[in-house]
Amino acid sequence: MNLLSNTMKHVVVSFALFGMLATNSPALTPAELGAQHHVKIAAQRGYLPGVPVLVRVEVRNNAGPERELWNADAMMSVDDPNVTLSTNRIHLRNGISSELIAFRGGSNFNLIATVGSISGSHSLVTLSDEPMTTAGGSLAGANTWSGVVRVTNDVTVPAGASLTILSNTLVLIDGVASGTTANDLLISGRLESLGTDEYPVTITCNSTNPTMRWGQIRHDASQPSVYRYTSINRAGRGTSEGHTATCPVIRPTGSRLLFDNCNITDLDGQTRGAADFGQPGKIGEAAGSDLTLIDCLLQRARMGPEIDGTALGCTNTWILDMAGPDDADGIYLHGQGAGQIVALKGCVVAHGDDDGIDTLGSTITVEDCIIREWNNQLEDAKGISVLNGEVDVRRCLIVDSTVGIAAKSGGSTPSTTPVLVTVSQSTLFGNTTNIYANRKSSAVGPHVKFNVTNCVMWNGKPAYSDFEPGSSDSTNFTIRYCNLSEPYAGTGNLNLDPLFVNAGAYDFHLRPLSPCIDTGDPAYPLDGDGSKADLGYLPFVPPAPLLGNAARVAGGIEFTLDAYPGRNYAIEFSTNVASGWSMLRSQWQTNNTSTVQDAVTDEHRFYRARWGL
Repeated sequence: MNLLSNTMKHVVVSFALFGMLATNSPALTPAELGAQHHVKIAAQRGYLPGVPVLVRVEVRNNAGPERELWNADAMMSVDDPNVTLSTNRIHLRNGISSELIAFRGGSNFNLIATVGSISGSHSLVTLSDEPMTTAGGSLAGANTWSGVVRVTNDVTVPAGASLTILSNTLVLIDGVASGTTANDLLISGRLESLGTDEYPVTITCNSTNPTMRWGQIRHDASQPSVYRYTSINRAGRGTSEGHTATCPVIRPTGSRLLFDNCNITDLDGQTRGAADFGQPGKIGEAAGSDLTLIDCLLQRARMGPEIDGTALGCTNTWILDMAGPDDADGIYLHGQGAGQIVALKGCVVAHGDDDGIDTLGSTITVEDCIIREWNNQLEDAKGISVLNGEVDVRRCLIVDSTVGIAAKSGGSTPSTTPVLVTVSQSTLFGNTTNIYANRKSSAVGPHVKFNVTNCVMWNGKPAYSDFEPGSSDSTNFTIRYCNLSEPYAGTGNLNLDPLFVNAGAYDFHLRPLSPCIDTGDPAYPLDGDGSKADLGYLPFVPPAPLLGNAARVAGGIEFTLDAYPGRNYAIEFSTNVASGWSMLRSQWQTNNTSTVQDAVTDEHRFYRARWGL
């Protein structure tokens, strides 16, 4: 605090030093987790000894899952020494993951997840002595399940009927060890699974034997149905459909479904070389439907959702660990119907054996997504694979895949309509090839069009086309205002070290003086600080501005603003440092240091600065 005085007046000038918060915080390791983080465990409240429980662990900040925690292990323990766990480790990717854990040997206990120096707990109670309701057959009218429900044969909810599953319900479905016939939920009426954050619903197999699985949930022209805070796992014994020749566990036809904070997991064998590797189930297959997924986790299956003629809104959803030979994709998107929108936003699509996002004639938007580790050398693996249609990739991070984005067109004969891929404000890093115009015998092209703007393509071949071998500036590509690891002709293109903070630790923020700062397409909207668009996934966050050197001058107070140049800074004042802040001015910083004046003469004032308008 600087105190200025004269014989007439006293003016207090205090400088609170603020930098505007970044949209994305720097990449983190477990050792760097702090007071702003906490560990959340999401799991059912009641358990039966030996029957696996799906345990979802999240490391969260004040805004939600900590996506910048790239890799971390949650170590699991309990506060009862008599209780044993089938596993004590859950590997998190970008702040989230899960495992099935079987508990034996105790009664009620607290489950504890520790990541770095922070931990969270979740209480579980034994249901060994709880009564069990038996269900099966066709349901008429309105039906409600609660407590522990055992399903002994197919349950049908016909048109006009409804089934409501209340929070804290454990649904145990009798399973089979092999084959394609098992107990299903067949919905033509309405199903509402109404779990809560504190008391979720679980639908799983009624067996301690991990090879036992139930069938699927089919919605056939059903009424709009809702799944909230519901875990669905250990299913997939049913007729194979679509790609992968595996059973879709969620199978809507002509239906509208909402999945809110749900987990659909553990539908296939994940051990390469084992008899059940990639079998028997995938997450789902939808036709002529409308699907919404919000804050969901889809993990450990042969494939994620496969949709055709279906609208999809997939938001803040993690799609992880799709394993199997051929088409073990994170999500497979066929062409949609007229007026249907397919969009993924804020998702993490990570670690699988084929393509993260695979499209076939669809028009989709992928925005603010992290797509990583689609690099199986035994498959033609890609972060995003596009066949015909249009794909718009906006502000995404695509890393550590065999190919970042590949596009191909046509079929066994040449196409007449180009496939169009638009990529903007994204970072592609560590992919063997970052963008690829691909020719296959089943997609001979040649009309492949990439429009790439304001991107960084580094540590991997920037662009390659099968249609002009050896050419670094193929006519298949329009690349402008990008920073590439090889020289590439195009307006505004650079071939300079992007100066990431620490790419080896997956921190793709830009350091001060990075050539990617303020060198984007002038036609693009300005960044949040009023400067020209940056290149890449993460806009530059300047160091916190500093105020100092206060002095009284004729007509008021003068002080200096030391700040990164070429952007706007908001100078605010208050007579009470705790509240009541008002704008003094928005100041464009041309040089490192500038002067700020305030025509105040007769009151105490505090000042602070932040970047932004």
